[in-house]
Amino acid sequence: MRRGFTLVELAVVLAILAIVTAITLPRLQGLRDWIAVNTAAQGVTTAVAVTRSAAIMQGSRRRLVIARDSLRIDRWVGDSWAPLERWSGPDGHGVSLEVSNPVVVFAPTGIPWAVSNTKVVLRRGVRSETITLSRLGRVKRW
Repeated sequence: MRRGFTLVELAVVLAILAIVTAITLPRLQGLRDWIAVNTAAQGVTTAVAVTRSAAIMQGSRRRLVIARDSLRIDRWVGDSWAPLERWSGPDGHGVSLEVSNPVVVFAPTGIPWAVSNTKVVLRRGVRSETITLSRLGRVKRW
């Protein structure tokens, strides 16, 4: 009775694994791009929701600054803005950012003070996602 594998059997299995890996790795890049863009989009929509909620709950103005490297929430104290919350932006996921209005100020009623909608476009590779924040505070992802 023989136990174990021969050198030829092991070489054949390793060659098959190398071929399968070479075929599947390039296809995984699209999945990685989708995950990165989706994660960055969730971060932006969460920042909008947290800023709006904080403005309503505290009954005072809150400001969201959407930048490439960070998402920052500030609060209005007296006659100036004071930092409240900050976390990494889309750049931390390797995602590029295009934003029409990077500063969104929410009134105590939860309605943003803006002349027009704010459009945020996140891109990585062939994947992209657009987030639109309306003047009434509604967020739409597509």
